[in-house]
Amino acid sequence: MWEKLRVVFTIPELRRKIYLTLILLAVYRIGWQVPLPIFDQAQLKKFMDASAAGGLLKTVAQFSASSLQNGTIFGLGIMPYISASIILQLLGTFWKPIEALQKEGDSGRKKINQYTRLLTVVLCFIQSWIYVSQVGAATGSINPQFTYTADSGAVSLLFSWHLISVLIMTAGSVFLMWLGEQIDEYGIGNGISLLIMANILSNLPGAVIQAADQF
Repeated sequence: MWEKLRVVFTIPELRRKIYLTLILLAVYRIGWQVPLPIFDQAQLKKFMDASAAGGLLKTVAQFSASSLQNGTIFGLGIMPYISASIILQLLGTFWKPIEALQKEGDSGRKKINQYTRLLTVVLCFIQSWIYVSQVGAATGSINPQFTYTADSGAVSLLFSWHLISVLIMTAGSVFLMWLGEQIDEYGIGNGISLLIMANILSNLPGAVIQAADQF
């Protein structure tokens, strides 16, 4: 095995692709740690660790290259892109325009990729809006400086910061989609799968420790 690895790194083009892929994955992991300013991370972590909803979000996050339980700029991960791809594939089974594009070869695939990107942006906006609204309300983790108190006494997130957070999360997911495409084009390929794998591997040590503690 080590001999095969040595041979791989002796090929300049392949070595360059591997290094580029590792750099892009490192960028992904760095961005994954950047929190949204509206959330009190300590309060959010306390809720996620103690609730069933937090456990569900952690499980979803492991398989979607996201950080739903942490409230970061990459909070949605690549879920919107995967969802958009699945939606267009399903539409191709019964909607004639998409079905025709699927049969056009490279030109049709490029158009479908463009539609996938546009649908991804729409899904990002919708999902991030719901996420900020529901997680903030459920966990009570919104920092006070980003809230206002209505006449009824209800405390809500300022609309401007709600919109800013949604745009940040949308941009984060679109950036991850771009990272995956760069790995496909200039790296070793399978960019989306590598992002998911990197997320799973990053959570593996914690999962092993938790399993050991339970036993």
